[in-house]
Amino acid sequence: MVTEGSFDIGCNGNGGDKIEGFRVKGLHGRAIPFAIGAHLANKEMTVIADIGDGGCLHEGIDHLIHGIRSNYNITVLIHNNQNFALTTGQITSTTQRGKRMYGFPNGKTEDDINIGELVLSLNPTFYAKGYSGDPQGLVDIIKEGIKHKGFSVIEIMQICPTYNPESNMAFFNEKIKKIEKCTDINKARRYVLDKERIYTGVIYQNKKRREYYSLLKNRKNRKSELVDEVKGYNISNILSKLE
Repeated sequence: MVTEGSFDIGCNGNGGDKIEGFRVKGLHGRAIPFAIGAHLANKEMTVIADIGDGGCLHEGIDHLIHGIRSNYNITVLIHNNQNFALTTGQITSTTQRGKRMYGFPNGKTEDDINIGELVLSLNPTFYAKGYSGDPQGLVDIIKEGIKHKGFSVIEIMQICPTYNPESNMAFFNEKIKKIEKCTDINKARRYVLDKERIYTGVIYQNKKRREYYSLLKNRKNRKSELVDEVKGYNISNILSKLE
């Protein structure tokens, strides 16, 4: 299996130095569109987009929405530590309202975004939730996401002891409850809206929707990949004008 990893800017981007396969580190919030492009160019590759809650739900929220809507066959890992840790702990869309963070000594004023609630409102085919303190459970969830034929969103509850010390292992160990794979959208919504528990596992899966590439009529009988059909072009004359 050949893997392509599209890594966003942030602490999660360090993962690009630790896996085998093709890796790219792109612009902040843009890991998903690059991953989509890589998948469409060569659907034989396993493509994973790795992004933080900040990049995904600020600059990148439109890419997440349209990726779910189109149902591209890629896996998106959203590392949710509820802050911009790489720049010393600013608030993100997932930071709870009222929480004090760097630059907000009086607390965050806006409501937070519930990733699960957002994803489930978009007719997804796969949404799961894992926890960095349960590595084996997380491995199992990621495997399920990769096997799924469609756009797999996996939210990873990430501990950040430096800038979000309240959300520590003790907090998660008390709140987390593992569940079996769910195919009932209404039940899944109850899981993500529960204020007392954090449910981990495959929160929702729908195998009935076909993934994007399989719906392209002009590619129906093609045996080659798009990447093999691209011709080489000499652009030195264009580049010389930029010198």
